Amino acid sequence: MIIQDMESLKDLATEFHIELQKEQIQQFQIYYEYLIEKNKVMNLTTITEKEDVIFKHFLDSLSLYKIVEFGERLYSSEYLEKEQKKKLYFNQNCRILDLGTGAGFPGLPLKIAFKETNVVLADSLQKRVLFLEELIKMLGLTGVTAIHGRAEELARKEDYREKFELCVSRAVANLSVLLEYCLPFVSVGGYFIAYKSAEIEEELEESKKAISILGGKLERRETFLLPHSEIGRSFIVIKKVKSTGKKYPRIAGKPSREPIH
Repeated sequence: MIIQDMESLKDLATEFHIELQKEQIQQFQIYYEYLIEKNKVMNLTTITEKEDVIFKHFLDSLSLYKIVEFGERLYSSEYLEKEQKKKLYFNQNCRILDLGTGAGFPGLPLKIAFKETNVVLADSLQKRVLFLEELIKMLGLTGVTAIHGRAEELARKEDYREKFELCVSRAVANLSVLLEYCLPFVSVGGYFIAYKSAEIEEELEESKKAISILGGKLERRETFLLPHSEIGRSFIVIKKVKSTGKKYPRIAGKPSREPIH
């Protein structure tokens, strides 16, 4: 598929049963332009070609809707009969944390597409948070905030610990490490979903101990190709079945130096 303009994202999103309106396409265009402009003076992304941004950032972020749905079930009974057992359903105004959001992926594209959700974008670098705050204002979005802090510190705060129905992350980190960072934020009964590449078997095997210790349960792994591409992706879906012990996450740096194996 040839990507000529941001309207192509509208067509691609329908592959995940997402209907983007004109206003949302305009917001994605503003997002793209500001991302490229600010990337000239700070390190936000190595992906800058428009087609690549649409595929590898915007569409990849929205691909979560392959396994998740917010709000009412709007589709035909035939579609539901086939797909509903595969999907996780959340209230349309559910609270979502995107940990290690970087330039806002996947949390901000999800917020643009699903405006009723309440999204927190967390990153450890102040410059990226300032970029996101400026961008949120430009997009005219409400119900989304960008916060600065390390996961080890934020997870100790009452406002954030076990307060999110859904935590997502596209951060480049070992799954065991991500689990220690992310699961403390998820409320019991909620989910952590990691965006990963298609090749995840070894990493998933090594994370089994961490999943159990941190109060999670592996529900499924979903592997697929992004539409009209050869880009393989996986979602690792972890349900929070019990509270995470207060000792987790461990002090700054320890989760990455000494992953739970």
